[in-house]
Amino acid sequence: EIWLGKVIKGSRFENNVYVVGGAVRGFCMGLNIKDIDLVITNIPDGGLLFAEWMEKTGHTKGSVVTYPTYGTAMFKPSEFPEVELECVMTRGEQYHDKNSRNPETYFGTMEDDAFRRDLTINALYMKVENGEILDPTGKGLEDMENHLIRITNTNPDIVLTDDPLRSLRVCRFASRFGWKIEKETYKALIRNADRLEIISKERIQDEFVKILLSKNPVMGMELLQDTGLLIQFIPEFGGLFDMKQNIYHDFCTVWEHTLKVVQHASVMYEDDLKKKKLLMLGAVLHDIGKLTTMTMRDGKVHFYNHEFESERMSREILRNLKFPNDVIDEVCFIVKNHMRFKGAGDNTPKDKSIRKFQYECKTKERFELAVKLMHADNLSHGKKYCLPNQGIKILNRSNELVESGDL
Repeated sequence: EIWLGKVIKGSRFENNVYVVGGAVRGFCMGLNIKDIDLVITNIPDGGLLFAEWMEKTGHTKGSVVTYPTYGTAMFKPSEFPEVELECVMTRGEQYHDKNSRNPETYFGTMEDDAFRRDLTINALYMKVENGEILDPTGKGLEDMENHLIRITNTNPDIVLTDDPLRSLRVCRFASRFGWKIEKETYKALIRNADRLEIISKERIQDEFVKILLSKNPVMGMELLQDTGLLIQFIPEFGGLFDMKQNIYHDFCTVWEHTLKVVQHASVMYEDDLKKKKLLMLGAVLHDIGKLTTMTMRDGKVHFYNHEFESERMSREILRNLKFPNDVIDEVCFIVKNHMRFKGAGDNTPKDKSIRKFQYECKTKERFELAVKLMHADNLSHGKKYCLPNQGIKILNRSNELVESGDL
């Protein structure tokens, strides 16, 4: 930032360039900063003009990418080519179509710009000349200190009605940091949950996956449930929140068990987001089929063949959310097979059974994902019926068979 302050000294952009949003939030919290967004104040089309000026004065590396419709530009500074800067003028927004989240934008003040943003902690501005932080909403720094997630507008209904995707973003940031949601914002989430219907499935998918990959996915799932947002895009869960299970689950609900599986799965792939995404989706959906397979026999609850119904329903749910086919196939495979070795108890299944499953999986990655879902599920059963060692034993024996060539 100090470097950029020196570059613009004496130009029309002096005292008009600010870092904004996530980079400022990350700076205040001592986090690593990946992306840097800039706003240009007091100059209409300032984002485009600033990028053009930076290029003309030899401070960009490679080409400048512009989006005139949105008044934004992206470039890499020649002094720091590993950093990508996105810049835009300060702007306000007006929503005219209640069936669209695409607003009409106009050149505005820093205050206009701050209040069009989603959260107070994302509406902080840092002056590039001296690092001074401005807080136009008057709540950003305070909320950061108090660990609160709050909509910028004092009437959060306006924000969540105009752009319902921000309801999911509120839950995502809360689960990302483990912070509470400010009470009026929380109430507004509940009141506006059904507005999510105007959001594209692709955007919902993106936010949902980010919640599952956050540091607190169980918290995120609970927020989605409590606010009524989850059943807007996975309505099948509505029937599972209160569905009691049997002795094997200590009579907890299907939902409570699902959250336990999500928690166990969340720590299994810390450094591989691709695999973690597949496993987390499998954890969320592995028992969704219990919705239609619950039966009572001799006074006991049963869910015969629920894994196959879960596979079928998972495919429909993931297709509806516009997941790519390869993701759908992987998730549905591990969901279908999460009961595969239950009959072996907390022991190593026979080599013949492991070999057969290796063959069906076709790849080591799929085999590993399937067993890890089994393991997360096993750990989430009742104390007398969980199988804490089975998954580890299966993976160890599988590796031995591969190394020995005994397949």
